Amino acid sequence: MTERVYETKDYLTLTKFFHDCGMEVEPSAEVPADIEMVKMWRVDDEEGNLLAAATLEIRDGVYTLGDLGVREDHRRSGYGRRLQQIVFDEARRHGVKKLWCSGKVPKYYEKIGWHLEDWDSSPNIARNCTGCSRRNKTCFPAILTYDL
Repeated sequence: MTERVYETKDYLTLTKFFHDCGMEVEPSAEVPADIEMVKMWRVDDEEGNLLAAATLEIRDGVYTLGDLGVREDHRRSGYGRRLQQIVFDEARRHGVKKLWCSGKVPKYYEKIGWHLEDWDSSPNIARNCTGCSRRNKTCFPAILTYDL
């Protein structure tokens, strides 16, 4: 299967995709006022079906791996790591030395080189999920950084 990775401006499609992946993203055509969107990317299959997507954002004054999602039936395919590298490369082009993110599965991020940060002293970049019906639990993401 051949896939296509490219930059997009279609925020609505990505927010629907992230929401469907179980992320706390409300589908919207407009970027929320507290987020500055730097760039967005998507991975499509040969038929144009969205398989994975990622965003580089500025939240609370810091560059952030805003959202990264892979369609459930394509997880463990390498798309997440590939998109993460694209985000890293773009952040470096902006002179970023430390990238921030929030993640529900911090052990995964730590395993691939991210560092856990203190919630209370970190920038306000996370979205909280308090009673997510999709996961049937209350979760609070961790704040992490990656040294570029």
